[in-house]
Amino acid sequence: MLKTRVFTALLLLPLIVIALFYFSPAAWMFFCAAVMALGAWEWKDMAGMHGLVAKIYPILTACLFLICVNYAPAYFQYGLLLASLAFWLLFVPCWLRFKWPLVNVGNLNVLTGWALLIPAGLAMIILRGDGWSLLLIMAIAWIADTFAYFSGKAFGKRKLAPLISPGKSWEGVYGGTIAVVCYFMVIPKPFSLAPAVSSLQNSKAQLLLWAGFAVIITAVSVMGDLLESLLKRQRGIKDSSHMLPGHGGILDRIDSLLAILPVSAAIYLLHLMPL
Repeated sequence: MLKTRVFTALLLLPLIVIALFYFSPAAWMFFCAAVMALGAWEWKDMAGMHGLVAKIYPILTACLFLICVNYAPAYFQYGLLLASLAFWLLFVPCWLRFKWPLVNVGNLNVLTGWALLIPAGLAMIILRGDGWSLLLIMAIAWIADTFAYFSGKAFGKRKLAPLISPGKSWEGVYGGTIAVVCYFMVIPKPFSLAPAVSSLQNSKAQLLLWAGFAVIITAVSVMGDLLESLLKRQRGIKDSSHMLPGHGGILDRIDSLLAILPVSAAIYLLHLMPL
């Protein structure tokens, strides 16, 4: 299993790096659309969708994403990302608290899937820049997961969500959060949080803002992970699919990113919104 995981990772990593840094804007857009379609293909099964709706859902999702990127006005895109920010900070905690099952709404899960996938895909377009900005944001998920694992392994006593993911602990969350805060203290900042306090004399204020940003993003990263764990547990499956040998499915790899990316993009765009 370990060899399979490593082999798959060695194949995927160069593909992602090449796409992120060397694809043209159009090629990157279609790459993101392909990721959206693959995620939707897994989502239709996880959500218990059926019939014609389930069959056309992946291509419909990719087309909706492309329409949103190419034809939706800027204010609509901003609104979509702000709605996603509210979705992750307000709605998802309630979802995790009450453990609402997807099967209760059947094919209406097309909307839930779009709420998860489309804003994340849009954020991949907005945050890409020269590649580094998006990579620095995506790295949050890897850092949070890695340090949460080792912190939980070493110090974990209090279970975070025993009925959803018994292996996660509050101590793991704290370790992951501290790691992400430290990460943002030392890396080049991927974007400006508040230009009004970006001068040298306000550098402490900037650091406080980035520390707060790190805490929020780590929190939604954990929620993205927990949400997919909840949905898989409700469906009685271990992985979202077997698309990636040794790693499960696309949604298994991007569950945290589905939360991190739109929330980051929404926060990035807040200072551009007219008061």
